[in-house]
Order: sequence, then structure tokens, then C-alpha cells
Amino acid sequence: MMSRVLLLPLVCLALAGCVHEAPVPSTGYLPEDAFGNSVVGEDPALAAVNDAMIAFAYPERMQGKPADMALAIASLDAMAGQFSSSGRWAGWDEITKQEMLDARTEVRGILGVPESAPSQSVIDHLVAASHALDRGDQTAALAALSGPDFTRTPEQTLAILAHFPKVSAANKATMDANMNFFPVDHDW
Repeated sequence: MMSRVLLLPLVCLALAGCVHEAPVPSTGYLPEDAFGNSVVGEDPALAAVNDAMIAFAYPERMQGKPADMALAIASLDAMAGQFSSSGRWAGWDEITKQEMLDARTEVRGILGVPESAPSQSVIDHLVAASHALDRGDQTAALAALSGPDFTRTPEQTLAILAHFPKVSAANKATMDANMNFFPVDHDW
């Protein structure tokens, strides 16, 4: 009997060592000036989710607006990582968190961004491109869309941003994320 009592903690320790946690996804943050003055006073996370949600819910409205699409993709990239790694979002639905990561992977694939690219670098380049396009500086936008975070030429990347296809997974993920901000109480 005594050997069983001593054996139980050892078995528990051995099993605990077998538990494999998923690696923390690459996480980045939007710069404070990402949205200019358009979201002053709004929670930055909510602003990012709303921006991405609108872009992916209405892709036809984004056609010909590469600056807006770059910012929406940066928002998705940032929030996908933050939802899965920050304690602020610990109580959120795990399915929504995974949907955001999956959507990020799909959107990065379309844009030609490797999954291994650091989120902060991707965000910084996309926001820089968005701001440059808003200023009418295509040269600076193309420079921002070059480098190891992008596998396509800057011109190809800009063309994709200008005519980004519908991504149902990103639409669903951002809508579900938005619902986590404003959960519906079913106990009327």
C-alpha cells in the first residue's frame, strides 16, 4: 500500500511532463497611430477587430483601397496573436481564438507572408504601407512591402491589397471576435 501512495505522485509528475502545450503564436501590436484620429477614445483592440471585421465582411468595398486593406490585415494579424497569448483575453471562447489564428494563416498565405514571419514586423510593414498610401507616396508603400516578410514583389503585394479576395474564414473569425466583445445574453 505504501508503494502505491509513493507511486501516485511519480505517475502524476510523469504525465505532467507528457502534456504538450501549443507554442504561443507570434504576437504583435498595432502602433498607437495606426488609425490616426478616427478611433480616439476607443479601445484599440475593439478598433482593430472592427476594422478587420468590416474589411472581411464587405470585400467588395475594399476593392481599390489597398491602404485600408493593409490596415485591416495588420489588425487581424495583431489581434489573432493577442487573443491567444494575452491574459486579457483568457476568458474568451477558445474556438474564436483558433478561428482568428487560422484566418491569419489564410490571409497571410494570400498575401504571400510566410507563417514564420514575426507578427510585429508584418504589422509594422503593413501599417507603414497603409500610411504611405494615404499620403500618396507609392514609393514608400512599395518599400514597406519589401523584405523577408513578403515572398512576392512589392508591386504584386500592392496589387493583391488593392484587389483582395473574399476570405470567408477571416469574415467569420472577425465577426465571432466582435461578438466576444459584446456577448449576447440568452437569458432574457
